[in-house]
Amino acid sequence: MLMRQVDLKAMAVRPISISYLIQTANQFDCDIYMMSSRESANVKNYDEMKKVKMNMSPLVFYFKGSDEEEAGDRIQRIFTLS
Repeated sequence: MLMRQVDLKAMAVRPISISYLIQTANQFDCDIYMMSSRESANVKNYDEMKKVKMNMSPLVFYFKGSDEEEAGDRIQRIFTLS
């Protein structure tokens, strides 16, 4: 299992749409979960993702599966290049 933390305070002003995050996650076979300060969600599940409030607390992503390294790199790039 791989873990990556994303600090939303360090992000650009433009927010990331959850649909883009979900589409990116669905390109990988591994399981991808996200935890905010109080909530967790399966990143591939729209209903779970729309309930998560992405405030200024750090987000922690968990990846488990055969392509977890590639998925972790791609998700982290979404938040650093936006």
